[in-house]
Amino acid sequence: MIRNLLKYLAAVLIFAIIAGLSAFFTLSFVIKSEDTVKVPALEGKNAVEALEILSNLGLNTKVRDSEYSDDVAENHVIKQFPSPGEVIKKGRNVALIISKGPESVTVPDLSGQNQGRAEIMLEKNGLVAGHISRSSSAEFAKDTIIAQQPEPQEGVSRATPVNLLVSTGPALKSFKMPELAGRFLDDAMLVIDSHGMELVEVKSVQNPEKPENMVTAQAPPAGYRVSEDTNVRLLVNRLRGKHKKNNGESRVLFSYRVPAGFLKEHVRLEINMFGTRITLYDKLVEPDTLIWAVIPENAEGAAFLYLNQELVKSEILD
Repeated sequence: MIRNLLKYLAAVLIFAIIAGLSAFFTLSFVIKSEDTVKVPALEGKNAVEALEILSNLGLNTKVRDSEYSDDVAENHVIKQFPSPGEVIKKGRNVALIISKGPESVTVPDLSGQNQGRAEIMLEKNGLVAGHISRSSSAEFAKDTIIAQQPEPQEGVSRATPVNLLVSTGPALKSFKMPELAGRFLDDAMLVIDSHGMELVEVKSVQNPEKPENMVTAQAPPAGYRVSEDTNVRLLVNRLRGKHKKNNGESRVLFSYRVPAGFLKEHVRLEINMFGTRITLYDKLVEPDTLIWAVIPENAEGAAFLYLNQELVKSEILD
């Protein structure tokens, strides 16, 4: 009888222990579940909405920083700490980084600036040069900015392209090509310079029936419609055998004595040969100075000497 009673008491004790442990763990789980919460995903949400969500979950909101962003709208969450899905206790802080929107910069006024300088100014202001268009202009010098888009002082995001309209200078004047054949080289050169054209080549020809240094042919031909900056080529009569040899390899082809006087003169000597115009001499010289040039034997072209910017002598090289 006593043995049965002890067995009964032992069973009751074991049942009580199991029930107590079960109640304890159940209560602990309930309490624990009430004290913790899973962090929600807040990135991309409006800051006010994020604050409301965290408050409803018993979490505190802390703004850690604010940053410029091209991808996240102003006053929206860029990043959060802890990350979404983490389990934390209620009353803990959730730190947020809030977007200030795209960083805005002011477009500088580029009007009248040289194109290279304008592009440097854009880079310093966090912008880039966009599409480059070109147009003639009587008001703006060549390679300077006529207009821009966006307009000056406009607020834009960093790295915004700024389109530029660049001047090519005044519109080139067009006219009929003057008659140069039959003129002497000096006179033809003055006509070329006065029309803003460029003499790019001079070749010689021998014709004893025509005077030396007379133009016998030209390109473009007389009467053709041309414009400033047109390249001109001349064929000029030349009588050979008049120049001194120098060791059989080179010769003195050109010489000029600066007039006597009291003041220095500005002398510029240019050689046009092999389709290239080369400045051999460009400086102030004393009066009564002899200017001369030695050119390779096989050079063909022309020499032009300017005194105070005025052409005073030309000679065919052969």
